[in-house]
Amino acid sequence: MPVRVVPVPALEDNYMYVLIDEETKQCGVIDPVDAAAIQQAAEREGATITAILTTHSHWDHAGGNVELKKRCASVEVVYGGKNDGVAGCTQELDDGDTFALGNSTVQVLSTPCHTAGHICYLVDGNVFTGDTMFVSGCGNFNSGTPAQMASAFQKILALPDETLVWVGHEYTCKNCRFALFAEPDNEEIQRRLKWAESCHSWTVPSTIGDEKRCNPFARLGSLPMFENEPGGPAERMRLVRKAKDDWGRR
Repeated sequence: MPVRVVPVPALEDNYMYVLIDEETKQCGVIDPVDAAAIQQAAEREGATITAILTTHSHWDHAGGNVELKKRCASVEVVYGGKNDGVAGCTQELDDGDTFALGNSTVQVLSTPCHTAGHICYLVDGNVFTGDTMFVSGCGNFNSGTPAQMASAFQKILALPDETLVWVGHEYTCKNCRFALFAEPDNEEIQRRLKWAESCHSWTVPSTIGDEKRCNPFARLGSLPMFENEPGGPAERMRLVRKAKDDWGRR
């Protein structure tokens, strides 16, 4: 049986997730900053929390780990990226590592840049991208380089187009407005912006195919700003990030 994903909003714009192995009703919780809310969500779904899956060490993602472990005796392990300093982490993970969640297998993608040990989780056609890839956007390069973010995007974008993308924050409207600024003739982005602005709740999940069509950080070879730019992926990633930052300060 497949896994099932239940999004749970937190703070101002964060996403937490309950990841349920349907056969066993064991679940992992992704970035449970609000321990009480994620525990209640799992209980509503009739699922038992056995693992905490942390994408990175920032407080708004890892800040509930220790409390949740105290609240839930069923939690067996707290996962985090290698050398990322995740609060409460009991098992660090690196690229290509796998682990069991009930009868499902979770694979780890190492995506350092936003933090030094940021990781994504891949399971049964779902990828949890934390603060690396957003819907039509990407995270800040806090601890890394444009080359690292370009490499992280290449790794994520290599997944099948139908893969569901579950992100760490609800930034979709703002991201789509910049995407349209960067590529004003892209009709897919025009439609996505209208859709995002009409939503009254979350805009997850996206898909890898959608991001290839509508995310400027995934379209480094297609943006008009690079028509006469000979730079490779790392330099283009740097320039798009700078353009987004400059645009955001307008």
